[in-house]
Amino acid sequence: MKLMPIKEALAGKRVVMVDDSIVRGTTTGQIVKMLFDAGAADVHVRITAPPITHPCFYGIDMADQSQLVAAHLSVEQIRTLIGATSLGYLSIDGLSRAVGLNRDQFCLACFDGKYPIPIPNQVKMSKFALELPLAEAR
Repeated sequence: MKLMPIKEALAGKRVVMVDDSIVRGTTTGQIVKMLFDAGAADVHVRITAPPITHPCFYGIDMADQSQLVAAHLSVEQIRTLIGATSLGYLSIDGLSRAVGLNRDQFCLACFDGKYPIPIPNQVKMSKFALELPLAEAR
């Protein structure tokens, strides 16, 4: 187990948990539960990226769109799913300001679905051809 909450440090405290992203929502929910189980009074989750709503076809290995929690649920629904007191994401504009680049200087496709070059259908279909759907993988 790589995360070990210290009950004495968390008991009765309002905790802010910062993570880089929420892809499927399962890991984040487990960590939130762990913090509450350790005695945290509140767990506020802040994500340092915008919601991931589209898969990457440019080399980042991530789930297909049906498995991306933000593709199908609102921020409030994700908050409820992970069991957090509150949930906040960095906006795309906030991301642009944080890295000091204009939006058109990097790919935002996983956040906004606007791919910089067309994705051929065979790539869309073949990328996940050998993977089981999430429900079957359990």
